[in-house]
Amino acid sequence: MTYDNPPAHLEAEPTRFMSLNRLLGGATVLLWCILFLPELVGFSQLLKILSLFNVMLLAVAAAVLFIQSIRCRHQWKLSLEPTFQGLPLWMMLGVAIATLLARHFLDLEDLAVVGVILGAYGLVGLFCDRRIWKRSLPIIGAFATLTFLYALELTDVGHLVRTGIAEIVEYLLRPLSVDAISSEDILVLSTGVAFVDIPCSGFETIEIGSLFFVATSLLERKKMGLKWSGLGLVNLALLVTANIARIFAIVVLTFVLQQRTLAEILHVPLGICAFITVCLITLFLLRWVPRQSSVPMASQEKARIQSPTVQIRNAVLTLSLLLGLALVPHPAAATPVGLDSLHWPMSMQAETVELSPQEQTFFTQYPGVVTQKQTFKTPELSGSMVLVASPSWQAHHAPELCFLANGFKIDEMQKRSLTDQVTGRWLTLDQGQRQAAYWFQSSQRTTDHYLDRVWSEMIRKEPKWTMVSILFDQPLAADDSAVQGILTEVHDAIATAMT
Repeated sequence: MTYDNPPAHLEAEPTRFMSLNRLLGGATVLLWCILFLPELVGFSQLLKILSLFNVMLLAVAAAVLFIQSIRCRHQWKLSLEPTFQGLPLWMMLGVAIATLLARHFLDLEDLAVVGVILGAYGLVGLFCDRRIWKRSLPIIGAFATLTFLYALELTDVGHLVRTGIAEIVEYLLRPLSVDAISSEDILVLSTGVAFVDIPCSGFETIEIGSLFFVATSLLERKKMGLKWSGLGLVNLALLVTANIARIFAIVVLTFVLQQRTLAEILHVPLGICAFITVCLITLFLLRWVPRQSSVPMASQEKARIQSPTVQIRNAVLTLSLLLGLALVPHPAAATPVGLDSLHWPMSMQAETVELSPQEQTFFTQYPGVVTQKQTFKTPELSGSMVLVASPSWQAHHAPELCFLANGFKIDEMQKRSLTDQVTGRWLTLDQGQRQAAYWFQSSQRTTDHYLDRVWSEMIRKEPKWTMVSILFDQPLAADDSAVQGILTEVHDAIATAMT
């Protein structure tokens, strides 16, 4: 006996599988959105603080991606039935795991927007033709790189880069027997203070050089694999090295050889020559990166064929992993330190002083920051101090920057043990007429190093810190008994408040 039409139960199996597959796909999208919800909120906050030009640039890039998607919508072969296999699946899951690890071990939430872009593209790859998805991967990589560079500036990581460059230059000056000490993005030398500011640090050059590398790779249709990634790291290292060499040369000319006019003349040409040299080296090295090869459609269709059992199994495993990641609790936010309960000895007359408008504007833009500014007087000395308790490293800075901004001249700065419990820095100001001391204090220790304080928060080891800056009105020695008494009292009072 034969049938012109297949039995109903044979038709029902594919229909039931398609419905189940669509349901699993919708659940995957929902769990992905829940998992990346903090990063999506952070991305919206990032757009609010970007300049109009940068927003327009990102909008143009997004529009290009959207228009290209519309033009190639038939080639993309979008489907409501996801395929849980291959590079898109591993990309989506890998970014999800990396984002969760970064969320718990690194306090760089704004930079996680790059994970949102890459993870979302991996999610899209489950619902479209993989050949077209791979072909558009470099464009998404360029867009993610552009967003990453903007996020670097807005999270003040660019400031940390300048701080790191200042420390490297300090290290390079040691063989020349030059007495220099770095502090944040400045170098204090015996002959003056060198500022590693935004134009000097070449951070924008690093951004443009990175975009040049990505754009050239797209134009040359280079395959973005291990070779390309390794060359990207080489390009970044060359850009950083070139800028360090330029800053080192400028500092040596200005403060060691006392050739300030020559340094000003060579400042811009050195930067241009360094940038062009790195770009030429990058173009030369790109010759060893293979071009993208077109994959035959037949092989792609074969790769997408997957038995229903394997498809459902992979979908269930993917959903289980995403659900487990989504259920992991978010790291607790650091509670602010209360400075209102500080108690001073009877011999120390302290009076609270209002913050200046500039100080109020700076400190109030970060949540959880508690600031106190006081003047003090004892029978032996007098002065003022600023205490800033903050769960965010962005609200802290090296206090000598404030001294310079207020018109003080830094004659000398030393790293030393201020007391038995305090490691900080001792400064001589205005030709020895005044002294100052500062340190950063957590509930466990003190440090004079700004990057040390930043790193301990980034890895969520010590989330709460207090910046202590004390200015003495008289020329004093650091080991003077009266100075030791003030430093010890301030340290102990803050330690009590932080416990």
